[in-house]
Amino acid sequence: MDDDETMAEAEIDELFERTQPIGNAINALAQAEGIIAAVDEMPSGVQAHLDWVLRDLLGPHED
Repeated sequence: MDDDETMAEAEIDELFERTQPIGNAINALAQAEGIIAAVDEMPSGVQAHLDWVLRDLLGPHED
């Protein structure tokens, strides 16, 4: 497309739909970074309790 051409609304919508998965992935990464930052700032007592809960939930269990 030349600089002097204008895009029709349908073309814009089609390009947006094609690139939407990329935008969704970028958004998911940004949210994950925020979650990781929040966990990094967790008080040690809370972190210790969370570690205990995760070990209890994810540890080996006899069925």
